[in-house]
Amino acid sequence: MNFWSFISNPDRWIRGHIRRGVKQALLGDVIAEYKGERGEHKASKAADKALAGHNAISMCDVYLPWPDGRTAQIDQIIIADSGIYVLEVKNYKGWIFGNERNQYWTQVLTTGIRGESIKNRLYNPIKQNETHISCIRRNIRDYTVPIHSVIVFSNESEFKDVTYYSPDVYVVYQSRLKSTLRDIDNQYKGILSDEDIERISAKLTMAASSTDKSNHVQKVHASQDIRREREARGVCPRCGADLVVRTAKSGPNAGSKFLGCSRYPECRYTRNIE
Repeated sequence: MNFWSFISNPDRWIRGHIRRGVKQALLGDVIAEYKGERGEHKASKAADKALAGHNAISMCDVYLPWPDGRTAQIDQIIIADSGIYVLEVKNYKGWIFGNERNQYWTQVLTTGIRGESIKNRLYNPIKQNETHISCIRRNIRDYTVPIHSVIVFSNESEFKDVTYYSPDVYVVYQSRLKSTLRDIDNQYKGILSDEDIERISAKLTMAASSTDKSNHVQKVHASQDIRREREARGVCPRCGADLVVRTAKSGPNAGSKFLGCSRYPECRYTRNIE
């Protein structure tokens, strides 16, 4: 702080610091957005290279409509003869902790100050991509085609305790994306014909072209407000139905209790009992 400049004209000094603070905040937002877009771009290029030479159609930054007017924003969709790949890219640093059934995962960053760390909460990307997949199925009206959920984290992150067990879910570092997609492709190759690929692509393209992207953020915020209100009432945040106690029958948490939506299997919302 420049003491004499503050004494001579305190109002000007305060206004200047406010402007600098706003600029720094805006610059931080721009940098964060740029890093996120750069991470999505790198993942997109790696995914396209993995399926190069195939009759695959890639769609990036796709907005698809829900019947109730909401929209789903999807980082990347690839339609190939081995199925539909749905990529959700997370450009996070630090340690990552999370379970497939958790509502939220945890990011831990070390500050370097006396070994202290900062914990941030992020919405479970597996559940997030599960919603995207549901939206895709509604738009293509096909519940038989295999859809592969691929969660891509930055190479600057480190999985400390990430647990998932659904057969078509993959949580990988960006450096492992290409090999993961090729492994999936080898397992499911030939399950879709060229006609299937064109048909699915046409349906998604038509749905995306009818979506109003400008209202996506407002709708997302409104949806989050509804989710928080339902969580506070103790009902399913997705559909508003009652939650019931269930017991896991398989997987690493077999025998443990969790909350599930009473409308299952129409609604597959689950939450751990804390």
